[in-house]
Formats: sequence, C-alpha cells, structure tokens
Amino acid sequence: MKSFHSVFQSPWLAYGFRPFFLLAAAYAPIALIPWVGSLLQQFTLPMAMTPLEWHGHEMLFGFATAALAGFLLTSIPSWASVQPIKGKTLAALVVLWLLGRLGFWMSASLPEVLVAAVNFAFPLSLIFWALPALLSEGGRRHLSIGLVLLAFVLVQGVFYLGWLWPGLVLPPLVLLNTAVNILLVLIALTASRIVRVVAMAATKETGQAAPLRLTPAREYLAITALIAYVVADMLAPGHPVTGWVALAAAAAQADRLSEWPWGKAMGRLYLLLLTTAYCWMVAGLVLVGVSALVDGLPGYAGRHALSVGAVGTAILAVFCIAGLRHTGRALLLPGIIWPALFMVVFTALLRTLVPVWWPEMYLLAGVGLPFLFWFVGFGLYLAGYAGFLVNARADGQPG
Repeated sequence: MKSFHSVFQSPWLAYGFRPFFLLAAAYAPIALIPWVGSLLQQFTLPMAMTPLEWHGHEMLFGFATAALAGFLLTSIPSWASVQPIKGKTLAALVVLWLLGRLGFWMSASLPEVLVAAVNFAFPLSLIFWALPALLSEGGRRHLSIGLVLLAFVLVQGVFYLGWLWPGLVLPPLVLLNTAVNILLVLIALTASRIVRVVAMAATKETGQAAPLRLTPAREYLAITALIAYVVADMLAPGHPVTGWVALAAAAAQADRLSEWPWGKAMGRLYLLLLTTAYCWMVAGLVLVGVSALVDGLPGYAGRHALSVGAVGTAILAVFCIAGLRHTGRALLLPGIIWPALFMVVFTALLRTLVPVWWPEMYLLAGVGLPFLFWFVGFGLYLAGYAGFLVNARADGQPG
C-alpha cells in the first residue's frame, strides 16, 4: 500500500508538464502510424471515420492537446497564483487522456457516443479548472489565453457533433483546419510572454548591443489579424477574401518578427526554436493566401506549413524551454535538440512542398520520409529530456 501511495508522490506527477510533455512527445509519431500505413497500403486500422479525419483528430486533439495541457497546467498556477494540479488528480487527468486515445484506436468497435464523450471529457476538465483561475484577480491579465482555449475546446465539441450527426455542422476538415488556426492564435499570445524572457536572455548571453523593444501595438495587430483569419477561413475557406485576410495576417506576423533580436542572439537555440515556428506561420499564411487567389496552387498548400511547421515547432520549443526552466536547470538546451529541430523542419518542408511540386514522389518523399524525420525528431527530444521530466528538480525545489 505504501508503494502504491508513493507512485503519486513521484516527481513525474509533481507538475503538469512532466507527464504530458512525455506523453505528447511519445504519441507524436505513434499517432501517425495508422495514417501512414494506410497511405503506403501496408495495413489499415478499423476506424469509425475516414482515415484523414482520424489522423487530423489524433494529431490535434490527441498530441497537440496533451502538449497544451502540459503548458497550461504549468503556466496557470504561476499566472493566477493557484495551486498546481499534481499527484492523484494529475494522474486521473493522464488516465483520462489515455482512455481517449484508446477509444479512438478502437473507435470502430466502440459506441461512437462513448468515444466522443470520453475524448471531450479531457478538454472540458481543463476548461473547468483553467477558466476560474484566469477569472481570478491574479489571472485576469491572461484571460485572453483562456478564451482562446475555450474556442479550441468548442471546435472539438462541434467536431464530435458533426461526427455523430453528419451534415449537422461544418465539414470535419474545415473544423480541423479551424482548430489549427486557433492554435496559431495561442502561439501568438504566448509568444508575447515567452519571447521577452528568452530574447533578453539571448541578447545578454551573446552581448548583442541592440536593445530589445517589442511594441505592444504590433503584437496586438498581429493577434487581431490572426483572429480575423481564423473567422474568415472557417466561414469561407478558399474564398479570395479569405486569401487576402491570410496575406494580411502573414504581413502582420512578419512585421512583429522584425522586432525580434536578429543577429548573434539567434544562435541561441531556445530563441531560434520560437523564431522558426513563427517563420513557418508566416510562410503557411502566405501559401494559404496565394492558393485562394491563384488557380495553380491547390487549396491545401500551406496547411502543413501551419500545422507541422508552426504548431509542431512551437510545441517542440515549449517542450524544450519549459522542460529546463521548470526542472530547475539553466536555459542551456542539450545539443541533441539541434538535430531534433532539423528533423521537424525537414518534416514540414517535405509535407508542404512534395504534394504540390512533386506529386509523383508523394508516397516516398511526402509520406514515408516525413514520418521518419518526425519520429526521429521527437525521439531525440525524449532522449534528451526524459531524465529531466521523471526526476526531481536539479535545484531541489518542489515541482
């Protein structure tokens, strides 16, 4: 009995980022296996929806949601001065997430309502915990993140409604793209907080003389433009007006990037990770915008630049930065993260470019190689960080 109780006292359950960063990184390649297997005609997994919808769901509401949970469960306690979720309660959340994954892998043999309910229970639990904390006096300045989280959860709920009652709401792929776009807004909001810390650290370490000046008006413009793009792309995907809105959003993000400390400071990997994610956001928005305005570029152009490139790299950046800061370590990323970043970048490049410009090489260079690079990238992260996440803080502090 004492041994069972000690499990909940383990460092692995001392803070939300620990189990969910590990699980998300491990699940990132696993979630691709049925999709890649079906495309390569090697094997198929019985599914209660199309393989593309299953793939999109598991990457967004499985992998990305686990990463998001780890980030929120770690950030909100410091933002709102509330007690973190840990021990048995955190273990219960982990089990709930795992049940959701099991349900989707067995979705063809389980009642669809049950699978949807179990999966939706996880983000609802996060919302019920996060919103009261962000509505408190200490957390109100971060309420915008709570509202974006609520929008993401609502889109997931609408996705289940469309799955259970086809034709009732927007098409599944539109909802999946909307979920990706909402994550872009979340990246833009959190970048306002994270980049100030890491950019100042990078400029100080490298002795870069130029002072860091981030204009709030530019940040607000970038976020507002992204929100406009989210709405336009949900209501009228592929429409020329949506294309112009996407290009405007890309320009606003590029304008914001111009204030970041370009130069020697970019040699610091933690800053380069964030910047790479933001550059992918700009590139993806440009491709989405151009594809809506010209006939030669397919409508899906840019979607993987936004999902794999921007969201995937941003998740890797948060994994790396928070994984050091919240385990009591200096902001010095292990060298193994350099090839991990290259692997994720190569994945995004191949998934973005091959289907458009080399469709005859799609299965090899657009599916097989990206899966291999993605697998290696997150495997390298686990090799470098698993020990940090399962062991006590280096500085002896709790958490």
